[in-house]
Amino acid sequence: MNRIDLSGRRWALAFAALASLSVAACHGNEDWEPMATQKIYVADRFYDLVMLGPKEAIVIGYDGKLLSTADMGASWNVIDSGTEAALYSIDMAPDKKTGWIVGQESTILRTTDGGKSWQRQDAKMYMNDECREQGGDPEATEESNKCPLAPLFALSVIDENNAIAVGDRSTVARTTDGGKTWTATTLKPTLTEELDENAMIAFEDPVLYDVQFVDGQTGFVVGEFGKIMKTTDGGKSWTEKQSSLVGEEYIDIMDLPTFFDVEVRGNTAYVAGLDGRVATSNDGGESWTWVAHNIKEYDAPFYSVALVPDGSVWAVGASGQAVYAPPGGPLGKGNLGTQVNNWIREVKFYDEKVGWMVGGFGFIMNTNDGGKTWFRRIG
Repeated sequence: MNRIDLSGRRWALAFAALASLSVAACHGNEDWEPMATQKIYVADRFYDLVMLGPKEAIVIGYDGKLLSTADMGASWNVIDSGTEAALYSIDMAPDKKTGWIVGQESTILRTTDGGKSWQRQDAKMYMNDECREQGGDPEATEESNKCPLAPLFALSVIDENNAIAVGDRSTVARTTDGGKTWTATTLKPTLTEELDENAMIAFEDPVLYDVQFVDGQTGFVVGEFGKIMKTTDGGKSWTEKQSSLVGEEYIDIMDLPTFFDVEVRGNTAYVAGLDGRVATSNDGGESWTWVAHNIKEYDAPFYSVALVPDGSVWAVGASGQAVYAPPGGPLGKGNLGTQVNNWIREVKFYDEKVGWMVGGFGFIMNTNDGGKTWFRRIG
């Protein structure tokens, strides 16, 4: 495996994770509102959302699309994001007023009014240390640029001053002053064993697809080549935790599937990724085991997993696949109440009752009864 091969795989995975992957959903019995007032279109691709209350949510997506609702999706407002860049991840501080969005070409937006308005922050996150030191490519032209900006795929906001984003080539962007300044580094986990040449390439700069900090010190990052990394010192150092997934199914750590999402609640954690794979930890992310979803045809990627406060679990992904586990029970097919053929990029729960899903082809659904019934929201 050479560098070119890895680079091609890297961007193929990034595209697979964040672009259109399947045909449009079948919802023939639903009426779209008139074009003059329509806010959501079949062409929309939604990547993430944040919930501000039981009925309030903000949804982000392709081409700078930014929507808000205060009535559980019965009506929507279009918010000016000030950019046409794809917006991949959104998170809010505990005060529900301060928050950030990250996306394509190191786009970073900030709000201090609960998402009513957003301002772009001056942050250029280049994908290697040399480019960061020299502030980009001094000889860049329209045809050639040796220092492209890193796409930022995921974001975790700790409080009003501290936020961390991750992206391509193990880029980690961080602010400690409310976004006045951002610094970019390359995440380099602690090396615990001697690696061969191919493994060393994967070790050095895998794409990072998700990050979650559970407090100011403890956080997790997942990404390409099955990476699961944990910090207990606020991100100063990271250790890899995925080796416990190597066994009968994956005898080589290089064969582990890419993970797109990590979710942690207390000592329980889940990751989800390629090949329809889900893994869990019951010891705070120190060791991991594979979880069977018990649906043979679900071999497309899982992009998101949600741990509901009551102990139930949802995971969603490509081709509309969704799985659900009741508290303490096994995963099985999740009932969304309708045929869904588009990719589902994110699932999140506000509490034991209220949850949301977003994805491709203008897909937005929510529930107010813990997932027993789901409603398509088209405004």
